[in-house]
Amino acid sequence: MRASCMVPPVVLMRPTPLRLFLPALSLLALAGCASTGPCGGSDKYLEAQERPLLNLPPGVMGSERIAPVVIPPAAPDPDRLDPQPRCLDYPPQFFARPPAELGSPEAVVRNWGAAWAQRRPDVVMQAYAPSFEAPGKGGSAAFLTEREQQVATGPAPSPTLLNLVVTKDGPKRKIVTFVQVFGDEQVHRELTLVREGDSWRIESERTLTAP
Repeated sequence: MRASCMVPPVVLMRPTPLRLFLPALSLLALAGCASTGPCGGSDKYLEAQERPLLNLPPGVMGSERIAPVVIPPAAPDPDRLDPQPRCLDYPPQFFARPPAELGSPEAVVRNWGAAWAQRRPDVVMQAYAPSFEAPGKGGSAAFLTEREQQVATGPAPSPTLLNLVVTKDGPKRKIVTFVQVFGDEQVHRELTLVREGDSWRIESERTLTAP
């Protein structure tokens, strides 16, 4: 007769629900808070103190807590700015051209225009060649004298020359056209430059009609 082997029953324990742990954790937290002392311990941090007003330097406006913000009155003609800003009259191009090569005809003409804008007649006169031929019948000497006075005392143009184009007219001649801006007026000019040694100088000048 074979002996039977008795297998003890396996007791499966059910997992304790989470809701049973939450009250126990809350009790432990309360017990921990009750065992610690009060925060701080110094009453000076709980008392308000009077402080004197901050003295600001003259011309410095305080915040709205010290004084209300003063809003200036609106201009009678808000669409008209006085003085009229000119910073974006001629915005820069998105694809900017590289700077002109030093000593090139373009650089000579741009320096000529910048010197005129800075009222430097001596620099402007140095850009003209001894063989300069003035337009009209007045003669070169009279033209250059008038130009020197115009640069020194006349209206100053913008230092930026617009739409500058250099055209080759032989190995030692270049024709440069551009627009020079005097306030609201635009003057279209053409300068003919000749090479003298290592430099380019203005041989002739004329004013073009606006396209």
